[in-house]
Amino acid sequence: MSKIAGKGTIFKTTISAMLTVVAQITSISTSGFKSETYDGNALDSGVGKEKPLTGYAEGGTVDLELFYDPGLAGHQFYTTSITTPVEIVHTITYTDASVTTFTSSGMDMGATIAMDDGLKASLSMEVTGIPSFA
Repeated sequence: MSKIAGKGTIFKTTISAMLTVVAQITSISTSGFKSETYDGNALDSGVGKEKPLTGYAEGGTVDLELFYDPGLAGHQFYTTSITTPVEIVHTITYTDASVTTFTSSGMDMGATIAMDDGLKASLSMEVTGIPSFA
């Protein structure tokens, strides 16, 4: 089993109909990608919990941490996307060349200003639909 380095992973966002590399990202986290289930238990069920599939999949969220530069076009695109919401296609290209592609429909952004660190931002993107993994 191989280990894949995180350094060199590339995050791209569709800006002006082109996938564009987003600069200064320090971490990428994905969570909540799942097949949905429901509680299939009834009062007369046995002791084992039943979790049948609903047939739906949840896209979850993708979170970014980055050194924030309000002058960078990619970073400006995110603030504009919050005030003028749009669905956006993104890709994560790992160092082994595998790619996750997803569309975000909602975004949350905040900044951190600390005396002993650079200006940072965190973004949380809500995934709509099902991500593809290639």
